[in-house]
Amino acid sequence: MKKTVEVGKTLLVNGSASVKMLSGKVEVFGCAIREGHQTIVREGKRQPFHVLETAEFHISLGLNASVQEIEASTIPTSWDEAFETVKNVQNKPAVIMVIGKVDMGKSSFSTYIINKLVDGKNRVAVLDSDLGQSDIGPPCTIAYGYTVKKITELYEVKMSNAFFVGAISPAQAVSRSIEGLVEMYKECMQKADVDYVIINTDGWVEGENAIIQKGQLLNQLKPDLVVGIQGQEEELEPLLSGINSIATYCIESSTATNERAIEKHTKGREMCYAKFLKEAKVRSLFSSYMVIHEKDILPKEQGKEKGILVGLQDSNKQFLGIGILLEYNRVRKTMKVLTPVPNKPASISIGRIKLDPELKELPL
Repeated sequence: MKKTVEVGKTLLVNGSASVKMLSGKVEVFGCAIREGHQTIVREGKRQPFHVLETAEFHISLGLNASVQEIEASTIPTSWDEAFETVKNVQNKPAVIMVIGKVDMGKSSFSTYIINKLVDGKNRVAVLDSDLGQSDIGPPCTIAYGYTVKKITELYEVKMSNAFFVGAISPAQAVSRSIEGLVEMYKECMQKADVDYVIINTDGWVEGENAIIQKGQLLNQLKPDLVVGIQGQEEELEPLLSGINSIATYCIESSTATNERAIEKHTKGREMCYAKFLKEAKVRSLFSSYMVIHEKDILPKEQGKEKGILVGLQDSNKQFLGIGILLEYNRVRKTMKVLTPVPNKPASISIGRIKLDPELKELPL
């Protein structure tokens, strides 16, 4: 269908959908969309097309997709105020950590800030540690990449490396989630000369264990600024009140924030599993020639390991990809893994997620 939207208004599109801009001037989180460009809005995602000059769109909607027109920009003024604070951080590279509950717009704010920084000719590193809603790497991983170009979502940042945690929430693997983020942070700082590092965190912020976990991350990463996104209930207050030596800044959630049901999060991960397991083949690996991380997770009973998600690394700790463990023969010391990774890994990490043949998540 074709739709014309007047200047000053915003077109909210819930995926899965395809949006082609036929004419006008439009931005998505500060990223200009050129005429003729086709934007794919993935299932479970929402994109705000803010119209700067009256625009005409051609929109194709998939199952459960929708489109809505609202009167103004979805970017709160507090986001621009936060950007000024980010821009004024004297330390370089400036490390910015974004925190907030699930579906509060952490990825959207990170995207907006990245675009504003790139607009100022800055090189930006992006760390994505939201295990259950990974954008840069596969589900259950902490990944990073670099960009000098504007983006419409974090998904467009090319993955440089990833750390396989093997869980969809840090609550399921606290120490490993901390280890992974710290390792990826150190690596991305060493490998490239950047002006800013944006850390997009997970949505685990409430409760004593969550506060302890975030506190440990803060102690090890020592960001220059923590930006908290919260609603009217001030749910971040217990966490933020314990941060004394690091500057904090609170902002509101965008009106474009998409409060997705658990089912949509799960569906989104299933689509990502399919993407990262495309053209997978069954490969036989000798466990005696590999380091097996998190080996204790493996069930003791033979056959119960079938379906466990695994991560593969080379000898330089470069993430090679994910796979599905089909069989682990302790006597022969062999593993059968369904994976698209063609080369033999130096190490394999055992996950806390099981997938059935249709890539649907099962309890481990």
